[in-house]
Amino acid sequence: MIKWVAGDPVEADQEQAMMLLQAWMRGELELMAPTLWLYEAGNFLGRHLSQAAEEKLTMLLNLGIKSLHLTPAMCRLCLTWMRERAVTFFDAAYLAAAVETGGSLVTADGKFAQRMKECGPICLLSEVNLD
Repeated sequence: MIKWVAGDPVEADQEQAMMLLQAWMRGELELMAPTLWLYEAGNFLGRHLSQAAEEKLTMLLNLGIKSLHLTPAMCRLCLTWMRERAVTFFDAAYLAAAVETGGSLVTADGKFAQRMKECGPICLLSEVNLD
């Protein structure tokens, strides 16, 4: 999501990120994330793009991304993955949301995708093909 507002056209996978956003805006796919996405986005923008953080965060909020609250089952998954896969609860929450909703997690984090590929539906942003 940060790639949509960061404003760096040379950022890795920027083209795929924009294609994903455009497909969602056309109603071709559904987009949702655990509620923590807003905190992570706000933290990143405030730290790295402080002068434009409010504007860019407002842009993301105006997209109307569906936020999912973590259920007890999702929390159990996250804690299990933390123990078994050495990932953070934060990162695991995104995959748990995908598992819970029957969706797929799209991530630019290759290390996380490799570590979690057997745990649920996960796709690298660089491999997204909407054709």
